[in-house]
Amino acid sequence: MATIRDVARVSGYSIATVSRVLNGYDNVSPETRKKVLKVVKELNYKRSDSMKGSSYKVVGVLVPDLFGYYYGTIAEGVKEVLVKSHIEMFLSTFGNSVEKEKEALEEFFGRKVDGIIVCTTYDDEDSLEKFVTTGIPVVALDRDQSELKIDIITIENYNSTLMIAQYLYDMGHKRVVHVEGPLKIYSARERKRAFQNFAQKNKDFEVIFIPGGFDAQSGYTSIKQYLKKNGKDFTAAFFVNDWVALGGLKALSEAGYLCPEDVSVVGFDDAPFAKYLHPSLTTICQPMYEMGLNAGKLIVEKLEGKKESRVKRRIILPTEIVVRDSVKKI
Repeated sequence: MATIRDVARVSGYSIATVSRVLNGYDNVSPETRKKVLKVVKELNYKRSDSMKGSSYKVVGVLVPDLFGYYYGTIAEGVKEVLVKSHIEMFLSTFGNSVEKEKEALEEFFGRKVDGIIVCTTYDDEDSLEKFVTTGIPVVALDRDQSELKIDIITIENYNSTLMIAQYLYDMGHKRVVHVEGPLKIYSARERKRAFQNFAQKNKDFEVIFIPGGFDAQSGYTSIKQYLKKNGKDFTAAFFVNDWVALGGLKALSEAGYLCPEDVSVVGFDDAPFAKYLHPSLTTICQPMYEMGLNAGKLIVEKLEGKKESRVKRRIILPTEIVVRDSVKKI
């Protein structure tokens, strides 16, 4: 088994420099870091100074924020699995900032966590590579693909959104507003792409795309500004998630429009509050808690060295459309 001395010898750097790379310190040039990690991978070096082999293990869980229901629900699912396995969960947020995300990952690396679970992250392949290279297992959620050997938990964002488009079409809606999520996020891109393709195949179906975000304020602001500029020239609105739909419903109400009498509304996620709105919200049920459970299960299997964890896995969980009272047939 390769040692840190072997890595130092082959890479041509000192043990101290190799140690700084492995522990995520900033005072190492990108070129040096790249060369050391390349040797680490070639020698199949595994850090012996982590807590592997100890009865005390820690898994870092990284999410953008905890303001809404989505990431909190996923984290609860992860926690349930880790608690049963007597593994500590170290939860951190990065506020939708690429730089803060990288800082959080560096902190995880420096703290020598035994594994990490990352949710809806951005341009982070380089930051995650050193975890994989040094034998720290990684599970990612809400991600399409990765060149790294990491496990992925996701849903069929594209096909789920096609269900919504088809449902609105069948209910007679031919001019629909879609308030998008941030397009740097895989799920938001897929949901937009589904509506674009559906409109291309159905020439009597038109979609108006409005930039938005993932919070209620973005839904409120997007609809309010659109109505002020264009008036209500649509019969239905699809929001990238239920939280955004909540803001959109308020903007519609303030403008004097009733749902679903004047505008039909559809969300995504099936948030805990969706069925309690008036009218209750038609949406896509995304298994958020189950995503957390599966992520926890995969990371535990990796930490326990189970045979099935040695291959790269991508798990796609099912969704379904939940029809309630917010869509009117016309």
